[in-house]
Amino acid sequence: MTVANAGFEERGDSEFLFDFDQFERMDQAGVFDGVQGHVELIEGKIIQMAPASTDHGEISGDIFYALKSASIAAGVEKLHRFIVHATLKIGKRSAPEPDVLVLKADEGGKYAQAEQAVLVVEVSISTRENDLTVKSRLYARGGVPEYWVVEPETRKLTIFREPRPDGTWTSTTVLEGEGSAVSPLFAPQISIPLTELF
Repeated sequence: MTVANAGFEERGDSEFLFDFDQFERMDQAGVFDGVQGHVELIEGKIIQMAPASTDHGEISGDIFYALKSASIAAGVEKLHRFIVHATLKIGKRSAPEPDVLVLKADEGGKYAQAEQAVLVVEVSISTRENDLTVKSRLYARGGVPEYWVVEPETRKLTIFREPRPDGTWTSTTVLEGEGSAVSPLFAPQISIPLTELF
């Protein structure tokens, strides 16, 4: 005869989903100290990300500089905040750390919120599949108006625009080639050559 605790059933494999408050408390308690790379909360799951290479860091910096410089030249930089590697809260169960984040300047807080974002950029060197699927759905459901996946090895930029609540996008454009340039939705008057992103 098998005896089980009242209220518990055998369910096989299951997973425990965390919310952002739990994730933050674990971080503050040092749970993630010593973890190589960094951790992200994605749809309630804590995901260990690989350490960023120097190429990844350099390209993230180049994208940040290209966006900010073009915005300064156009006189629109004071309308936005340009950030590298910051937590972006999306709902209660997700907190990715995009490589570059552009926010509305008039809103603050300890963590960036999805509704503040005007552009999210991921540099995709070893994370292409994840960036084009999991992250793409996550940012669309969060209502981020524009999402870029920069692939320096193939010199390609995928632009997602007009998010839908189901995690898809109305518009997806792929740019490649030396003569291509991109104009972000938050400042359509600026034009950034792809060569400045790679």
